[in-house]
Amino acid sequence: IISGSSGGTAVTTATQKILQVVQSVKTDTASVGGGTFADIGLSASITPSSSSSKILVQVQANTGGSAGFSMKTRLMRDSTAIHIGDAAGSRPRASTENTGTYSTNTNYNSFPVSIIFLDSPSTTSAVTYKVHAVYGSFTVYINRSGSDLNTSEYDARTASSITLMEVAS
Repeated sequence: IISGSSGGTAVTTATQKILQVVQSVKTDTASVGGGTFADIGLSASITPSSSSSKILVQVQANTGGSAGFSMKTRLMRDSTAIHIGDAAGSRPRASTENTGTYSTNTNYNSFPVSIIFLDSPSTTSAVTYKVHAVYGSFTVYINRSGSDLNTSEYDARTASSITLMEVAS
């Protein structure tokens, strides 16, 4: 039995069952820019069998940037941002934030993204989870660095995934 409590929500795995698992793997590259959160092309859909089911979302993404500033991600359920920080002034609300280095080689920046969140969508309709990202007014890349040099020494091509597990309550 594993149990724990965080923020007033207790989780106990002894009586819960995994009903289904869906995984989407992205091995190609993509990019987004423009200064607003945008879809980086990593998504998966699941149809819960009960409205009381919870969905465990696990994201493992490899992103790169074209400058030395702060790259942020948001976990999305359909068109709604979830698992984001509280509003505070003009600060953006995000699921993760990775800060690059302010060096002359900032386009070599690599930002691993890990998100784990237990969601309660309260529906039996199909739900799509995806990742949005923003990197100031610069470009965010997935599965490649900003420089993307064609050499064996730097700039690997990587894979990213999103895994959804329906958990019976």
